[in-house]
Order: sequence, then structure tokens, then C-alpha cells
Amino acid sequence: MKIFFIFLLITTITFAQNSVMVFQNNSDYMHRAIYDLLTKNIFLYSHFKIIETKENNNYNQVKSKIKELSAKNNSDISILYNIKTFGDGFLLNYIIYNNSNRWYENEYYFRETNMFNAVNKVLDDFYKMNNVNISRDNYIKEDEYISLIGYYSDIMSNDNIYNLFYSFHKDNIYFNMDYLEYLFVNNGNANDLISDILKTIDKKNHYYFYVLGIKYYNDYKVNVIYDDIEKSILNYEEAIKLKPNSYLYNEKLAKAYLLKNDYDNALKYYENAIVLSDNNTSLIKEVLGILNRDFNKNANKIIEYLNEIISIDNNDDEAIEELAKLYESIGDYENAYLYYNKLMDAINYHLYIINNEKPNASLYDKYTAKKNRTQTKIKSIENRMK
Repeated sequence: MKIFFIFLLITTITFAQNSVMVFQNNSDYMHRAIYDLLTKNIFLYSHFKIIETKENNNYNQVKSKIKELSAKNNSDISILYNIKTFGDGFLLNYIIYNNSNRWYENEYYFRETNMFNAVNKVLDDFYKMNNVNISRDNYIKEDEYISLIGYYSDIMSNDNIYNLFYSFHKDNIYFNMDYLEYLFVNNGNANDLISDILKTIDKKNHYYFYVLGIKYYNDYKVNVIYDDIEKSILNYEEAIKLKPNSYLYNEKLAKAYLLKNDYDNALKYYENAIVLSDNNTSLIKEVLGILNRDFNKNANKIIEYLNEIISIDNNDDEAIEELAKLYESIGDYENAYLYYNKLMDAINYHLYIINNEKPNASLYDKYTAKKNRTQTKIKSIENRMK
């Protein structure tokens, strides 16, 4: 195998890094595979928090403004990659950039069947650049990658991917990480499943405890044995001790406490998860569900969180409507009027998308009806303000 080096500039990193963002490119299964394997391996075997990206990214465009984009997304380290055909194989170009302006750029030639070596090259450079000690046993193995080629090919277009590949990949952690909860809920041989997953993970790894947390959580939901929810909580807490910057682990612990009706601890870990996920609005809405149990006590906090959702997505009609109704219920008609008008703007935005970009008859009917109700409500508020 021939390795091509463009240039290398490494300066010793003297401060702790916390987060990493891999610019996603889903143009084909190889790009999807690299993103998936890189982010999962870094999540499993390092202290880094993964900043999720969903959109496709153009390599040259991102390369020219990687510093700006890294800062915008609060990323300490960013990884950018691209694959192109080269001779009878492929060429992987990649950049590793950190927010103190240190830059590493390289390219690596590979054949399709040994793309895992290309992924491992990026991982090796990433770990060395950031002084992370990792056993070679924890890099991507040939049998793990080869068995997933079909999975990554079909995941681009097939919604039934779990049923197609479970029997082949039930012991492949890079597959199971996508379907862990689904596997527990829908598999009659849960104990065998646990054995398949845990045999590939060191018992000191945070993910080991996370798997057990999910196991006992689902056991409790089926059997309602109090000891199971306690075990679930203990294992989630161990996972968080080892990887405290995982919003997922904090969210799962919050759900476990919620199942136990321990609302104070549920709220605590949901709020941790919100901070760690950079204000995921779905998590904020789950917190609102808890706070609304005692509206009089939590009214100010509810208003704060609703405004936070709207600041993240000013077209979130559910949050805007809830805030408008809240102000109306306490007699603050000026703010109610303001937010009902913002609701009209959000409704018109959604109708525009439906009419011009994503036709959907049921959503059209929903937003048309909501628009009529909101117009009536605005007129009613206007009369009250006279």
C-alpha cells in the first residue's frame, strides 16, 4: 500500500480538548461509513464529546472556512474528509484542525475491501495529535468493517435495515450502537444479545455500563421489579462517571429517574443533557413536561425554557403557541398578543414549505386550521386590550 503525505504541522497540545466535530458527507456509502466509524470509535474510546452534524458538507467549501465553522459550533477539534477514485482504488483526503490553529492534512490510498485501514489511519492521527492512549485492539477490525459493507450500502435508502442485518451483525458493536434500545425491546433473547455486545467491550468502558443500564431499564418496564430500575440508575451513573460529557447518558439517567417518579433527579439530569447537547429542543420539551406538573411553582422556568426553544427555532409553532396561551392565562394580553402574532408567522412559514417544497395534505389541513384558530384568537385579544 502506498501512502501519500501532503504536509504535516504538529505542535504539542498543552490543554485539554473536550469536543470533536466530524463534518458529515453522505454522498455514498463509503462517506457514510467513514463518518459512522470515526464518530463511534472516538465516542467509545476517548473522553471527547461528539458534536453531531446532519447536513452534507462540501470538502473544499468547508476547508476554506473550517476555522470559522469550528468556532461557530464550539468544536475544539474538527475532522474533514473526502473520498475520490484514484487508479484502481480510492484516495481519502482528510484534515484534522483544532481551535488553536493547529492543522494536519494528509491523504491515504486504499482499496474498497480495506477501507478500514484508511479509517484507522485517521483515528491514529487523531489520537496521537491529542495525546490519547488507545490500544490497537480498539481500532476498527477487518471483520467488523467487511461485514458492514452491505449495511452501509443499504442504510442510504432502506428503512428496514435492522431486520435485514440483525442476524449477521448482532455481535458487531458498530451495528448495535444504532439499534441498541430497539434490540432490547424487540428481541426475545435479550440475555444472548447482552452477551454478544458486552464481549466486545472492556468492563471498564463507559459503554459497558450504558448497555447494562438499558437492559435493566427495559427489564423494569416489562416486569416492574423495583430492583431493576435501581440497577439501571446505578449503571447509568457509572457510565456518566466515565464519560460525563455524554448528553445521551444524562438523558437516559433522567428517564430512569422519571420512571421511578423521582422528578427532582429527573429534572437535574435532563438539564445536564440540555447543556451537553447544545440545547436540543426535544430535551427541553421533556423538561417542560416535568415542570408543568406544578405550573404555579415553575411558571417562570417554563417561560424561560419556552423562550429558549423559540430562540433556537423561531418557527417552533408548538412552543410559541404554548407561550402565547400561558401569557393569556395569566392576563398578560400584551405578551399574548405578541406571541399569537409570532405564531401566525410560524404557521405561514410552515404553509409556505408545504406549498412550495414539501407537499403534505395532512399537515396542510393542520396548519390551515391552526391559522384560522389563531386569527380568531388575535381578534379576541385585541378586543380585550381595548
